Amino acid sequence: MNTSHKKVDVVDLLDHARVSRLHVSLIVWSFLVMVVDGFDLQAIGYVAPSLIKAWGLNRAAFGVAFSAGLVGMMIGATQGGTLGDRMGRKRTVLSGVLVFGVFTLVTAWVSGLTELVALRFLAGVGLGCAVPNTIALNTEYAPKRLRATMVTLMFLGYTIGAALGGAAAAFLIPRFGWSSVFVAGGVAPLVVAALCARFLPESVRFQILKGDLAAARSRLQAWFPQAGIARDTELVLHEEKRPGFSAGHLFKEKRAPFTILLWICFIANLVTLHFIANWLPTVIESTGVPLQRAVIVTSLFQVGGTVGGIIISRLLDRGSLLPLVGFFALAALMIASIGMFSRSETMLEVIVFAAGLFVVGTQFGLNALAGSSYPTFIRSTGVGWALGIGRIGSIMGPMVGGILIALKLPLQEIFLWGAMPMLVGCIASGMLLRLRQGAIRAGADLQVAAGSH
Repeated sequence: MNTSHKKVDVVDLLDHARVSRLHVSLIVWSFLVMVVDGFDLQAIGYVAPSLIKAWGLNRAAFGVAFSAGLVGMMIGATQGGTLGDRMGRKRTVLSGVLVFGVFTLVTAWVSGLTELVALRFLAGVGLGCAVPNTIALNTEYAPKRLRATMVTLMFLGYTIGAALGGAAAAFLIPRFGWSSVFVAGGVAPLVVAALCARFLPESVRFQILKGDLAAARSRLQAWFPQAGIARDTELVLHEEKRPGFSAGHLFKEKRAPFTILLWICFIANLVTLHFIANWLPTVIESTGVPLQRAVIVTSLFQVGGTVGGIIISRLLDRGSLLPLVGFFALAALMIASIGMFSRSETMLEVIVFAAGLFVVGTQFGLNALAGSSYPTFIRSTGVGWALGIGRIGSIMGPMVGGILIALKLPLQEIFLWGAMPMLVGCIASGMLLRLRQGAIRAGADLQVAAGSH
């Protein structure tokens, strides 16, 4: 019997690969998925004033339309992550994009709040399905030294898409009415889905685990000709597929402490992120700053977040979770400082920019950490549940802000309370750091015990 045939360690091949057209193409198509995703999520916010006026609604009553999309995303992320580990990353991404594209397009013809809420919920489910699987797909192809960076570059499309939504709404609504925003937000995902069906690759790690060795071998031959992969080459993947409920494996084999702490970090960060994003313009305006100026100052929060995402991804790619702990701590300090310097426009702009750098930057870091911390057979599930549970924070953030403002607390106290979740995140991320260091000392599998870049 011939036993001399060649073996190729697929994880080692991917982890140490040079950046190639494969990686660039993957980032480009994933980036476009995130652009239409971010556009769609923010579209409701940009058309809300027009709909409230057209339908004669109370502003408070419209809040359910905002929440419907977030609840849909929470369900879509958790269930879509599990689907991705069963059906494949690419297929679930395409399904999610098609779902939110179709339901967003249909929203252009709604005539009342009930229909709007239902359609935003269904679109949110599609949005939730797409994000964790896109993160997982990029994680599974990224070289180890650039894993967090690639996930961040891909996810920047989400922020850019949200910003494009504002520009598109400003152009379209005065000329074509509010429905045109939903037409644009529905057609664009359908076009992106058609292109991704042709050009977005499936994860070869997933294909090997599912036994589709011929397809995986063909892709690896095309992308890594220098590896010398032939028809009789054995593809080795040092990961196993476990039977049973996918989400249950997030708590097995010593993963439970990591999973719980990661969820706490997601919730804590998203509480503060959505508290700031929703209430900062209103709070700043209450100090006497014109609303237009308050909106401009708030935009610096997202600009800072883009810079922060790039910084933290490069730091995390060095292999330590210490930057994540530092970002949480500095975020708490910057949020608390907003109320102290609200009377100085220059200082306020600097601090809001810095707050965005650390708060939004932390979210980029958490996305990358979730994607790199679970084995292939539950990677999408791990990312999806972290994002889905994190949506609890997204929903709580605006509610907490509303309560603090209703209590008529001084500005300094409002932002001191707003900083508290980041301190919780700092403690939780510090415990993650200790967990990972303990795993290293014990010589454990980091993907099982504490996550690894």
